[in-house]
Amino acid sequence: MAIELFDPQLVIARLADQVSTLREIGGAADFEAAVENVPRQLPAAFVIDLSMTPGPNRDGTGGLSQHTVYRFAVILVLQNLRDARGEAAKADLRTMRASVMTALLDWPPAADFDPIEAGPGRLLQFRDLTLWWQDDYTTRNLLRI
Repeated sequence: MAIELFDPQLVIARLADQVSTLREIGGAADFEAAVENVPRQLPAAFVIDLSMTPGPNRDGTGGLSQHTVYRFAVILVLQNLRDARGEAAKADLRTMRASVMTALLDWPPAADFDPIEAGPGRLLQFRDLTLWWQDDYTTRNLLRI
């Protein structure tokens, strides 16, 4: 039996299909480049693997059966030039977060995965009229050999 691990590209494709207001969607390498130079196409989202946490082996017959939790982040980058204090960007952020959550929550990213659940969210930074926000999500599957 092949082991199936979480693939952030599935989330990227889901966001591209479901959230039409996102103008740029990428992964970890794209995020690294965006940190150096704010993306030109905003709002943007970046999907990044955070962790994989396998539980104990539950197969006592010499095989492997581990419930595994995968955490990933969706980092949103927004800019609203109408308001230097960032209040308009915060309003835009609420709308964008709701759109992303609607696309991801209760959606299984692959056949053997549990539906995605929401985790914590946090402001990463607000600088140069650009707001960076991270929402964490989880999904689970069963590793079996």
